[in-house]
Amino acid sequence: MLAAFGAAACRQDMHDNPRYEAYEDGANRQVPEGTVARGSLDLAVTAPKAPARGQAAGATASLQPGEDGFPFKVTKEILDRGENRFNITCAPCHGKLGDGNGMIALRGFRHPPTYHQDRLRNAPTSHFYDVMTNGLGAMPSYAEVLAPEDRWKVIAYIRALQKSQNPDLNELAEDEKKKLAEARRKLGDKSGSPSPASGQTGEHGRPAQTPAPKSAPNSGGHSN
Repeated sequence: MLAAFGAAACRQDMHDNPRYEAYEDGANRQVPEGTVARGSLDLAVTAPKAPARGQAAGATASLQPGEDGFPFKVTKEILDRGENRFNITCAPCHGKLGDGNGMIALRGFRHPPTYHQDRLRNAPTSHFYDVMTNGLGAMPSYAEVLAPEDRWKVIAYIRALQKSQNPDLNELAEDEKKKLAEARRKLGDKSGSPSPASGQTGEHGRPAQTPAPKSAPNSGGHSN
């Protein structure tokens, strides 16, 4: 009898409960759906797949950190939402054109860089996502202001702004090229200065620039 009670007292059921490591199947701390690795698209299962070097364009490969891309297809609705969030959250500093001349900057705050410089035009989308999430320089984190999905939509709109200020005319349809040429002709007639010929483009299909007259006044030394 005494041996039976002694054996019962040695049970450790309540002391040796099974435990789970973080993120293990069955644990409570599961990665939320749609989570994106900081600074990359590596964990975004819906992100577009980019072919690795040496692979054909149709080959399947994981999108590496720092690669360009979006976790969804960019549509007009996506851009509309991105524009809405950009104008509310970003334009006060970055300006509506993304040129860094927002009202806050014009009133004395540090000017953010323009989105239209080569460095940011060539930066991957993951760079903008990381800056919005973690902040950079004088810009604080906007993680509490912009939901992850809205951050991607703002980035899509930033890409649209970059194209609008640095267009590649070779990407336009023929009817759009004719409309642009006509608009330039009318602008030239009003200003009295010659407008570029229809379809005339500069390097990489960018609009040809008309040289400034030699007598143009100095800008005052401002280089930004």
